[in-house]
Amino acid sequence: MKGQVLSGGAGHYPLKDDVGSSRPDQPQALSHKRIFRRLRWPAAGFPYRGGKADAALSDFSQRRQVRAEWRRKLAEQKLLWATFAFAAGIALYTLLPEEPDFIVVSALFAASGLFVLQAFLKARLRPAGMLVFAVITGVFVADLRTIIVDAPRLQEARTFTLVGRVTDRENTQRGMRLTIGVDKVVDLPRNKSGDAFPQRVRISVPETTASGIGDAVTVRARLFPPSGPVRPGGYDFSFRAYFDRIGATGFSYGVPQAAELDEPSLLLKAKRQLGDLRRGISDRISGILGTGHRSALAAALLVGDRSGLSPESEEALRQSGLAHILAISGLHMALFAGGTYAVLLMILSLSQAATLYYPTHRMAAAAALVAAACYLGLSGASVATQRSFIMVFLVFLGVLTGRRGLTLRSVALAGLVLLLLAPERLFYPGFQMSFAAVICLVAAYDSLRNVQRVNLPKERSAVPVFRGMRIVLRWTFGLFLTALIAGTATGLIGAYHFGRIAPYGLIGNMLGMPVFSLIVMPMGVLALILMPFGLASLPLQIMAIGLDLLLAIAEWTAGLGAHSGAVPVPDAITTFLATAGLFVLLLLPGKLKGFSAIPFVAAVVAANLSRPPDVQIAEKGGLIAARDDGGTLRIHAGRAGFATDNWLQMEGLPERAFQEHKMVEGQYACDGTSCLYRAYPDSARAAYKTLFGLSDAGEQDMEAVRRAPLLIAMPKTADALHLDCRFADVIVTTLTVPADCRARLVIDGRNRHALGAISIWLALPEQNPELHHAQIAYWRAAKTSPPRPWHK
Repeated sequence: MKGQVLSGGAGHYPLKDDVGSSRPDQPQALSHKRIFRRLRWPAAGFPYRGGKADAALSDFSQRRQVRAEWRRKLAEQKLLWATFAFAAGIALYTLLPEEPDFIVVSALFAASGLFVLQAFLKARLRPAGMLVFAVITGVFVADLRTIIVDAPRLQEARTFTLVGRVTDRENTQRGMRLTIGVDKVVDLPRNKSGDAFPQRVRISVPETTASGIGDAVTVRARLFPPSGPVRPGGYDFSFRAYFDRIGATGFSYGVPQAAELDEPSLLLKAKRQLGDLRRGISDRISGILGTGHRSALAAALLVGDRSGLSPESEEALRQSGLAHILAISGLHMALFAGGTYAVLLMILSLSQAATLYYPTHRMAAAAALVAAACYLGLSGASVATQRSFIMVFLVFLGVLTGRRGLTLRSVALAGLVLLLLAPERLFYPGFQMSFAAVICLVAAYDSLRNVQRVNLPKERSAVPVFRGMRIVLRWTFGLFLTALIAGTATGLIGAYHFGRIAPYGLIGNMLGMPVFSLIVMPMGVLALILMPFGLASLPLQIMAIGLDLLLAIAEWTAGLGAHSGAVPVPDAITTFLATAGLFVLLLLPGKLKGFSAIPFVAAVVAANLSRPPDVQIAEKGGLIAARDDGGTLRIHAGRAGFATDNWLQMEGLPERAFQEHKMVEGQYACDGTSCLYRAYPDSARAAYKTLFGLSDAGEQDMEAVRRAPLLIAMPKTADALHLDCRFADVIVTTLTVPADCRARLVIDGRNRHALGAISIWLALPEQNPELHHAQIAYWRAAKTSPPRPWHK
């Protein structure tokens, strides 16, 4: 039997000899016992051909192919999972309750780096070790970035006369804003040093302001410290301002006047030229199409200028699921750079000498990269546009080097580069939605490509009609799949950040995206190319026809239901688990996709256990919201604002619901010395009763709660504070509360500013005949104590 070979349907397998020693020239030979055990053959009948042997070997070969495909996909995703781990390190640093010691973090980073390097040189580096190192690196980079951007911040509201240079100019729907690099403060108090004054401030200015980027100005302005979150876990402007090095915000008294300073830097000069170019293109579009929704939408799509876009048009696009077209991202960049590549390649192909003797596709790719870089600057260079540029750069770099560019590696590399440069981008909604959509789309189409390669027949119909039908069906299916996957990925994140979804977004994208992809953007790109030659009128007119049709589709889709798309805001854990489940489902191969059920089920459980707060207290002033005895959130405020809109958003209500949810007399009482509010738990939500071990409340218990709710007092004087301490359950004041105050929760002048906005969750009273007050289940503050650098 020495050297005997077993033949089967899947190949030939050399065997060991009788004594079990392997042939010298075949060190990987398998014994026949292992083959029989693996293929479940009977030992009798060896060697055996055909029948069960062929089927077993074929099944074994398929399993080997499946495992090889799994290994290939996981190998391609190494950089992506490392990027996920790096992002987890950034999130870990940001969510820490207090600032870590940078020396300790640096030492941990250096030690883990040496360990990884040593393991790599010895070929012993394991994926788990690499992921741990990526997490530590994320913590280190985020901590380092926080130290680098640290700058003075205003501590209290004051009025100043500033002399400085305009570094940014924004024309928004709410008015014009200037960011000024402060050079001198005219009326700085004597006890304050100029070094402690903010280096950059952002102020709102009149619409008639003519100052542009690079201009030296002097202006008198009322400045305020950057505001913190209006609720725990909500949008934190202070966080964003810290990393933009903006130390104060406010408004100007009149139009800024010209001042005398040195020449602006070359960077500011270039930035001004680019801004003037963008405004010139917007004015040119308005001159050709006229003032209106068409020219405003065209300017938003081509140069990122949304200042002229009406709220009605933007709302229609949002409700129809088409608002993503306003973010200049992958499709815009692909059409611009890809169109440049295709046109140049076609022109070069007309020359026989160029086709035969020169790498025309590489020449066209290089020109397309230059065009993409120009469009990046022209469009405003948002986070989504930067991500798109990096991916387009990698795609054309693949053309230049003969490699495939659009893979999960390129997506991961784009995210890694952006996070290395600015780790705080991880918490920007645009970054999260852009990368979530692209990761899911690339993963889904990669899996679909593998299925088609294995299962679809290679022969194609020669009948032109059938081939055309096949192309149309595949294009329609691709559009449906893209809208479904991207809509799901961005919808989860959009619901968390904005409390909005697009109920009919799939319909809106199926109808609107063909118009956008085939008419609007191609004509827009052509108009940009022909505009220097004075030939942009015709493509802009065709683009305007497409825009009219697109807006009509958006308005029709938005009118399919009375629901505006407002939904209760899910908590961060629910959103994270649902998004993680979607990633696992699309990224892992084969049967491993079943593991996605774990985060999905956990997300459902977390969603059922979470609920909106029963009491919301703003960071400053007397702004408060509390539930009435029917469980409806009522707001005590004179007019709507950002905080009230955010509180209504938590309830799944649109901004226009403010008047319907104003607090009525009987739930509050105010005089010149104090305000007293009554707050009730939401009895309609029963999920949390079990969570806190509280028994279900009967009608008698709820009636008792209505008679004795939780009392919240906001005293303004010492006498009122003394009285409120005797009867109120919660005290919120800027005064100092004595230690013998009977209130169960005290937030006074010692920690009022440090804690920021407060959210309180109430529980039903326990079965105690002597205590029928609503109980405080738990409460959260928007800021940590001690404060993180962006809250100091």
